[in-house]
Amino acid sequence: MNEKLARITHSISLVSLSLGLLLTPLFFLPLTTDYFQLQKLILFILLTAVALISWLVYNFSVKTVRLTFSPLLLPWLILTALSLVSTIINSPNNPEAWASRPALFVALFIYFVLATTLINSSKTVKKILNGLLAVGTVLAMQSLLSITGAFTSLGLPAYLAAKSFSFTGSPLTAVIFLLTLLPIGLIFAFKTKAGPNKLVYFLVSGLLISSLILTGYQLLPKQELAPLLLPKLAGWSIAVDTLKTKPFLGAGPMDFLNQFTQFKPISLNQTNLWAVNFNSSGNEYLNLLTNLGLLGLAAFLLLIFTWNKLVKRDPGTRITGSQMAVNWAVVVLLIAAFLIPFTALHWILLTGLFSLSVGLNKAKNLTKVKDVILTINAITVVEPLEITPVNQTAANTVILPVLLGIPLLILVVISGYKIGRLYASEYTFANSLIAADANKGADTYNLQIKAINLNPNIDRYHLAYSTTNLALASSLSANPPAGGDLTDQDKQTITQLVQQAVSEARTATQLNPNKSSAWANLANIYRQLINFAEGADNFSIAAYTRAVQLDPANPQLRLDFGSLLYSLKRWDEAVARFQEAAQLKPDFANAYYNLSHAFQDQEKFLEAYQAMQSVVSLVPADSADAQKVQTELTDLQAKLPPTTAAETTAPAANSAAQLTEPSPLPAAPKNFEPVNLEASPTPSPSPTP
Repeated sequence: MNEKLARITHSISLVSLSLGLLLTPLFFLPLTTDYFQLQKLILFILLTAVALISWLVYNFSVKTVRLTFSPLLLPWLILTALSLVSTIINSPNNPEAWASRPALFVALFIYFVLATTLINSSKTVKKILNGLLAVGTVLAMQSLLSITGAFTSLGLPAYLAAKSFSFTGSPLTAVIFLLTLLPIGLIFAFKTKAGPNKLVYFLVSGLLISSLILTGYQLLPKQELAPLLLPKLAGWSIAVDTLKTKPFLGAGPMDFLNQFTQFKPISLNQTNLWAVNFNSSGNEYLNLLTNLGLLGLAAFLLLIFTWNKLVKRDPGTRITGSQMAVNWAVVVLLIAAFLIPFTALHWILLTGLFSLSVGLNKAKNLTKVKDVILTINAITVVEPLEITPVNQTAANTVILPVLLGIPLLILVVISGYKIGRLYASEYTFANSLIAADANKGADTYNLQIKAINLNPNIDRYHLAYSTTNLALASSLSANPPAGGDLTDQDKQTITQLVQQAVSEARTATQLNPNKSSAWANLANIYRQLINFAEGADNFSIAAYTRAVQLDPANPQLRLDFGSLLYSLKRWDEAVARFQEAAQLKPDFANAYYNLSHAFQDQEKFLEAYQAMQSVVSLVPADSADAQKVQTELTDLQAKLPPTTAAETTAPAANSAAQLTEPSPLPAAPKNFEPVNLEASPTPSPSPTP
């Protein structure tokens, strides 16, 4: 019975590990806001957990614990530990942070340990590599069909019919994945003896090349699917600035966005990336350096170094076709890490290839890899190909598998519960956004409350909930359900919604105090309440000031801040903010446009005329705003003294953004008592929208 159980559980573990590598590239579900990477991570963790549980049962059945020790094991352990420690230091209460790289690296480490222990033969490796080529074939065909627009006429949802759709999450991710598989297909094609298999490998390789050429062309600069990647020099600059305060463990796995806004080079404002906020650096090495610090990057480089030592050919041995294929695939992926930041899929593929390298080394029975059998009273080093015997006599040896299994099972249960709640909250939050798109205010409100209750420490939920409350309050004040004037109940509901909007926006800034957009959201909410609540103007100014401190190179933020000051008739301060926006981005037509209007309200017509000249030079002649600004310039010229010859120079650049004047403050409803902003009521369900 024990032998049969051992065979079954061994097979389940190996199949689960294989499926984790093969199904992840193809898997996606449109159930959360992230259709791809989160779904792939959850699937990979689930299959790894199944493999782990099966392996623990296998250990119980053979009454021993067998592990493979390879040179890569220690670097993997160090990298995983650093990710956990960095998260504990930087984001201990953020479930999103824990569910990103820390959860991924823990799952990858467990996967690596299990895969290297269970994969013993080159035949198994060859099957997995063939499976990867089959997955690559499906991805290549899907990419070709998407790029050529074959799905557009099938009545599919918009995201499935789009040219940019890919099972992997993006065309760029698909190209790197297929490029990694290409050496496997080509080497097998040339190494396989003449016959049907050789032809199949050549056909698969040709399909991969075709997809890479067609899809890759669309990813080139100025093409339709060109990806937005942070320039490498900007990524290096951000990493260096981050290391000045957090040199060893970095900013944390989920904190790159905050580092980007705080240390973004002003030179980015002269590119088409000026309004883009990046969640990752320009490549994976810079990503690791920023997020996990010098120690994290050193651990990854140590992992690469030990892998290189592992695959280095020993004297008197030859490199098999499978070894050559895996080695070149790893090299391609490590080179790609210099070009792009990795997604979860890239890390899973890299871990799988590293595991196959160890498995091939074991299959050749070399000395670089050792298997160790642990019992309660002995540690035995065995040959990698030696079968673990089922101990029928020493009943007490089951103690060690039990002692190992209990904490690991507890880890699986706790992690499963946490990840389950995270997934449930993401699913609920996604449904709230769907309800918002359908203009179902009450459903949006209640679903966001549910999402917050499931995971109260995710700032995104509070940000969305704050804007939902404000939108419902604005809708109710403008359109009372009974018509006519607001009833006392309407006023009470509006007051509650306004207070909740402020409370939730404040909570978001407390959960992520270094997130500039959270402070900008709080500032905007206060701005909308200036005629509803006493002191809202000062609160808004304070919040904008903090947002600017956290995102000092953002010209749009300065423009919004200036617009608030303009609406408060604080002309000099508004002028200063508009000028700062123009200095940060000299081709920002809207900054000069608002600056001109601020000068006009001060009756400084010469300065207003000069600013409007800059607008005229920046607005494309064929744009909708060209005639408008030319007319305003002519009107300003008429207000200048006759002897004045005002000339100004501005950069020759085009700004396609629509010009907007500073917007006025919203008016409060009639007979409405000012709201007390200090009150922070507990959210209640189902307000009357």
